Amino acid sequence: MLQFVTDAASRRSVEDQIKEVLGAGGNWITIDPSGMSDDEVRSLVEKIMPACLEKQAFLLIKDKTELAKSTNVGGVVLSQDSDTPSHARMQLGAAAVIGVEVDSTQQIDRLIGLDVDYVVMPFKTLGIDGVKNLCQYMEQKEMELPRVAGYGVGYDDIAPLMEAGCNGVAMSSALADADDIAAETKKAIALLKVYEEKEKAKLGM
Repeated sequence: MLQFVTDAASRRSVEDQIKEVLGAGGNWITIDPSGMSDDEVRSLVEKIMPACLEKQAFLLIKDKTELAKSTNVGGVVLSQDSDTPSHARMQLGAAAVIGVEVDSTQQIDRLIGLDVDYVVMPFKTLGIDGVKNLCQYMEQKEMELPRVAGYGVGYDDIAPLMEAGCNGVAMSSALADADDIAAETKKAIALLKVYEEKEKAKLGM
């Protein structure tokens, strides 16, 4: 799966970024509110929500649980220094998607028994080996949460990360800063699909 994380620092507007990704088949969008006011995020959600609903795309907000609740998006992605997964679940309800960033085995252990939907591992700081180690640790713990690598992921990193045990990637500036966002999105989706088909074949699906 491909998750696109918006980048307010890009030369393209966040609204345009999202529309390009949606038009290219992306169906998992996370709004990073860094550099944006809450009112700007609310306005953005109002503008792009119809397109997300039309494309049946997930729309999440990073870190800000209360803002996610007030804008009625699909959920949140939580950094370690933001809200707790338990509080986010209580605020957003059972149907919300909740992702949690992890960069250590200790942080993974804290998620055992909690109602979260996936984890995000920071590729930029962990590297391939660090991501692979966390994926293997989760397998040893029999934690079946989807594993997403994010932060600094480029197109050429997709194959190594999927081979390392990820179920998907979160891409931001690699798409937001591209000359042709739609083309790069399609390229990433196509490569990820190869690994999704491999996994289905492995499971006999």
